[in-house]
Amino acid sequence: MSILLPVSVALIALCILWLPTYSVALMLRGMGAPRPFAGLKVVLALQLAGSVGLVLLAGALGLRNPAGYTLAILLVASMAGAVFVWRRGRAGI
Repeated sequence: MSILLPVSVALIALCILWLPTYSVALMLRGMGAPRPFAGLKVVLALQLAGSVGLVLLAGALGLRNPAGYTLAILLVASMAGAVFVWRRGRAGI
């Protein structure tokens, strides 16, 4: 089996997970927020660890649709990170 498919799926998953958080940080920078990228490394690491943990937990619980729950977990973690960065950045304005 080629390594191209797992690598491309992982890159797509990371784009779904991290793109909204980066977009919010860039928007805050454009709005003049002081240090919008300050806690971004922590937020991104927590998003990744939380998503992986929830996907593994859902698999261990025996849920039937792995693509569905993986996508749902990625979207919820992505939006949670974006909201966290937005609220943290707006507090500094």
